[in-house]
Amino acid sequence: MSPTVAQLDQWLQKEFGEAGIAVAIISDGKTRYYLHGFADHLKQQPVSKHTLFEIGSVTKPLVGLLTALSVINHQLDLDTTVASLLQHPDYQQHKYDLAQLLSHSSGLPRLPENLPLSDLTDPYADYTRADLMAALRKMQPGEPHFEYSNLGFGLLAELLGQQQNRSFAALIQQQLFEPTGMSASTLALTKGKYKNRAQGYQIDGAEAENWHFQALAGAGAVLSTINDMALLIQHYLIATANNTVTASISENAALADAMRLSVTPPTSDPTVGFGWMLQPEGLVWHNGQTGGFNSFVGFAPAEQVGIIILSNTTIPVTPGGMALLKQLRQQAAATSNEHQ
Repeated sequence: MSPTVAQLDQWLQKEFGEAGIAVAIISDGKTRYYLHGFADHLKQQPVSKHTLFEIGSVTKPLVGLLTALSVINHQLDLDTTVASLLQHPDYQQHKYDLAQLLSHSSGLPRLPENLPLSDLTDPYADYTRADLMAALRKMQPGEPHFEYSNLGFGLLAELLGQQQNRSFAALIQQQLFEPTGMSASTLALTKGKYKNRAQGYQIDGAEAENWHFQALAGAGAVLSTINDMALLIQHYLIATANNTVTASISENAALADAMRLSVTPPTSDPTVGFGWMLQPEGLVWHNGQTGGFNSFVGFAPAEQVGIIILSNTTIPVTPGGMALLKQLRQQAAATSNEHQ
């Protein structure tokens, strides 16, 4: 069953059963929420606007946004090389720059060689900064070409924190979550306990372990609610509206500027922004998956529409999310034509 905005509840029931799904649809300047299923089946706890989901790789465009903010604030340049930031002879082979890290074209592999994959139940939990630096020391980056890299975004988040003498967790809290009002959002750090966190489930309904992160947090550690993610995309739509005079985030002009910058390509590849995936027709999106969660976030600045889908199952949500986003865009374009 292909989803439609008009029959969203029926699609959620048919495709996902009792799995927990939270959807936010932004159009016509309004946000509509659809809450379905259980955050925890055993406890019969329903999904709410305050349920914390693992958003997985949707973390990457948030790292990209923080990078854009550093560029806007003249703290970093896109052509700054990683070797120059690490400032040690052991890392001088890392001559790719921040723009290449952002666009997955640094030559770094998807994962570091010293990340043990024998246990995938919580694969990043024990990977420390010392492990990351040891991997970089031994590594010879490949030729620059597109290769999606969790390692690259884990490294980028660490570099951002290093440049500002604070942890990535503190950085994202102070520079993104607080200014946008994303009060429930946080990072799933190793040994952390998180109230309202959903239980994840595999595609067959079996419980999945929650994931936790240390040095590779930038690859996928963010926990967020449908309410917080909707706030983020509302801010993005305001910032990227054609009428940029009104673009203000709690009077934070730099963050609005960073949002505009983050949906532009940092390299010659037009399909990748600052972590965001860019489509020729003007769609901006990313998805994510962890051991028991799936997510999709997408928006269209020109038409001022967006959609967020967060789920606690590994049933894919991206095809449905993309279909709904394209419908919203078409509906907005049709309405705009009627008013001309």
